[in-house]
Amino acid sequence: MVIDALKASELVENLDRGKPVNIAFFYPDQNVMKALNSLFAKVLSKMDLIYLLDTLVTIQREVIINAAKANAKRLYFLERGLDIANPEQYALGMSNFRNEIVGDLEQARDKLAKSGLKIRIRLQKTANGVLISVINNTPILPEELSRITMRMERARSYNDFSEAYEEVYDSTEGAGLGIVLVTLLLKNSGIGVESYSITSDGTSTKCDVMIPLEIRPREVTTNIKTEILRQVEGLPTFPKHIIELQRLCGDPDASIGEISKRIMIDPSITSDVLKLSNSAGFITSKRIEQVSDAVMTIGLKNLNAILTASSARQILDKRFSKFEQIWNHCNKTAFYARILAMKMRLPKIMESVFLTGLLHDLGKIVLLSTDLELTNWISEMVNNRKIRTSTIMEEVSLGISHSSIGELIARHWAFPEYLTESIRCHHSPLNAPNEYRDQVYITYLANMFCGVETRKYDYYYLEGEVLERYGIASIEDAQNLHDEIKGRYETDSRS
Repeated sequence: MVIDALKASELVENLDRGKPVNIAFFYPDQNVMKALNSLFAKVLSKMDLIYLLDTLVTIQREVIINAAKANAKRLYFLERGLDIANPEQYALGMSNFRNEIVGDLEQARDKLAKSGLKIRIRLQKTANGVLISVINNTPILPEELSRITMRMERARSYNDFSEAYEEVYDSTEGAGLGIVLVTLLLKNSGIGVESYSITSDGTSTKCDVMIPLEIRPREVTTNIKTEILRQVEGLPTFPKHIIELQRLCGDPDASIGEISKRIMIDPSITSDVLKLSNSAGFITSKRIEQVSDAVMTIGLKNLNAILTASSARQILDKRFSKFEQIWNHCNKTAFYARILAMKMRLPKIMESVFLTGLLHDLGKIVLLSTDLELTNWISEMVNNRKIRTSTIMEEVSLGISHSSIGELIARHWAFPEYLTESIRCHHSPLNAPNEYRDQVYITYLANMFCGVETRKYDYYYLEGEVLERYGIASIEDAQNLHDEIKGRYETDSRS
């Protein structure tokens, strides 16, 4: 089946009826990967395993890229008249191939399309689950298969990437890193390393990953994770004057004057309230300088959001390192989320998504404060290997992601459930409970748009279900929407 004709829902129905699904392509470009991701999402939804989507997408990307490299390698040897079975010529060819092609596989795209070398994805329903096979029509040498098998066995001995990354990072064999990543993802997600195999029949090479119907999650415990959990448990509660202010925000008999006086006790809260009331989200004829005017302008719901966000920031900044860049990102995400809610005609959640935007990256503060060197390495890995979210690498490296850390903090501080779920799911929106779907989806979109601006993400990373919910019919529509919101933010920042 040609990838352009991919209709994920129809294919999943065929798969469910026991009919194998086959998709062939020459090169895994963005459109191919986006279509496959959509298919994987629907397969996992059908199996009630949608929470595994980012894990499966990351695994399959590694496997598919390795298949493309294998095809490019065979083509490279053929073009140069090198005998791949000759040890001396193999060593020479591999050295040049790594230097010339591996770092920029895109340059081999046109040649692969003309060569007849293909990659085929086959999905097949079995009694135990769904078997996903990635097949490329080039054989693998016995020596290559032996090295791969050895790496797979070694990778199984690691509990997390923090045990392996120094050895893997220095490896001159590019496939070694991918094998460790895939093995740890399978091991730590509960899918199981026994679900992963690589075989060759002398004419083609096949990598199988079985997604079982029954998942047994494996609890990963590292020293870093243990320290993070200890630190979260030790976080102090909100100050009494903040708790009292939050109570007054919910009291219909409380006066603006009384609330304003209590706000002015805390200079940080006062600054945040005045800053918000003068932002572009609230149309005013003149600059607001009095707290009482600010409270009347933003309303008590927004005031409660500011109290929560500002207090959380004060506690974290005192307890951990100050990460101004993260807070600036959160402020922008909050602005984007509020405008998105307005654009999508969701006025009832405008205040709540403003707060979810302000606090969605709470866990990242704790994570970065615990082991900055390792988290910087994770960020580098995510960018270099085009992994859709850092959550995957955090989980296999540390045993816990910044989203999960944020959820722990939110529950420790008894945040409302919509806020807790938005923090937990801001990288995995399809995991959101139905009742909080809009808050999670809007927060996710706002965060992704901010990530696109820093080249951390690309538009093709966006979840199709999220775009469909808001009538965003294409990547171009998403880009236009982003450009409009970005323009409003830049106008606000200059004022």
